[in-house]
Amino acid sequence: MKKLFTSFLITILFLFLNLSCSNKKNEPNDKVVIKFWHSFVSSTIPALNELLAKFEKENPGIKIDAQYIPTGDALIQKLVTAVQSKTAPDISWLHSDYMEDLVSADAIYKMEDFIKGDDGISEEDLNDIYPALIQYSSWKGTLYSLPMEATNLALLYNKDLFRKAGLDPNHPPRNWQELKDYAQKLTIDKNKDGKFEQVGFFVPVFPAAGPLGSWMVWQFTPFLWQAGGNLINPEQTRVLYNSEAGIKALTLWQDMYNSQKLNTFTNLFENAFVSKSLAMALDGPWNLPRYKDLLKNID
Repeated sequence: MKKLFTSFLITILFLFLNLSCSNKKNEPNDKVVIKFWHSFVSSTIPALNELLAKFEKENPGIKIDAQYIPTGDALIQKLVTAVQSKTAPDISWLHSDYMEDLVSADAIYKMEDFIKGDDGISEEDLNDIYPALIQYSSWKGTLYSLPMEATNLALLYNKDLFRKAGLDPNHPPRNWQELKDYAQKLTIDKNKDGKFEQVGFFVPVFPAAGPLGSWMVWQFTPFLWQAGGNLINPEQTRVLYNSEAGIKALTLWQDMYNSQKLNTFTNLFENAFVSKSLAMALDGPWNLPRYKDLLKNID
């Protein structure tokens, strides 16, 4: 899998977002310099740097100029502006939900421009990528990018807090009702002042236009799926947030948000989990390098 992941990286590093050859600088030894924008954070940048170093070693004629750009709206606005001013990077990392904006701005090439031909990608290699990743790398059936990474969400929970609440630490909640029941038992007003010093489950409600708006949508999506819904119809012509499934999922969130008085709780869920004032939260593998140290004293 590591070899396969590296091959994906190598592949994507040859895919140009904008052919700005006139702007490309060469080093004195005639190395080709490729500008690469990314949003890898401190916990994941070591892994990226390791892959870039391996790529440059295997391709001594190429230098990757990796530059950090904040993700979200800031990245997409900077990309569109850079394309218009002909200063775009050669390649860029971005979340797939921003692809439509780039397609609409005529700022991104179709992948078929690069993957067809002798130096392209075989059908066998393309078929080796998870179908869901190909779907999210496409817009209306046209492939505009290749997946560089795949992440997921899992339930992070404090077993010691489970034990104190009389819950089986080896039996995390497996459905919505159990999630609500567990959260209720794990939400505690320790000094009886009407505020909860310990909260059972973190519901990530953030301003939609802020930097954590996408994070909120990622966390909401599994609940929407569990209710039998989806974000958008298969033809990608109509959003489905206000479907019956969407209402069910949002109602669950609203009930849990209000019952735990999360409007008075911190929205820095990582800090809350580390300080043992939060029992459960959804999170992904990008935080594992940090948690290895931060959570070493937590079961």
